[in-house]
Amino acid sequence: MTDVYTKSKRSEIMARIKGSKTSPENVVASILRKLKVKFRCNVKSLPGQPDFVILLTKTVIFVNGCFWHNHTNCNRAKLPSTHRAFWKLKILGNKRRDRRITRLLRKMGWHVIRIWQCNLREPDRVIRRLKRIVDVA
Repeated sequence: MTDVYTKSKRSEIMARIKGSKTSPENVVASILRKLKVKFRCNVKSLPGQPDFVILLTKTVIFVNGCFWHNHTNCNRAKLPSTHRAFWKLKILGNKRRDRRITRLLRKMGWHVIRIWQCNLREPDRVIRRLKRIVDVA
């Protein structure tokens, strides 16, 4: 099956995909503010440039899109029907990078949390999870 868009139109669509300040990240930031947690965003000095860094508990939070990071058993992680080989390789690379970065951060003494896009459908669960981290401090 061929793409319904021209190459230039598909390129334009893909260029609009944001890397930071996404809707899921904004939801997590809102939750952290509600919990009165001091955090920094997109810290470039740490491996993987975590979405959120909580210095008090030495915790980093990554907000992962289910598709881009291939969330196991999630409907949003379904590969497109076109260019499957490309997408499979691309997403496998993302997963490998995620594992490598997680190992690196843990070696550096950081606690790593991944919040999946689909988890934000139930914000109360995410709030409880983040609250446990804050209560440790």
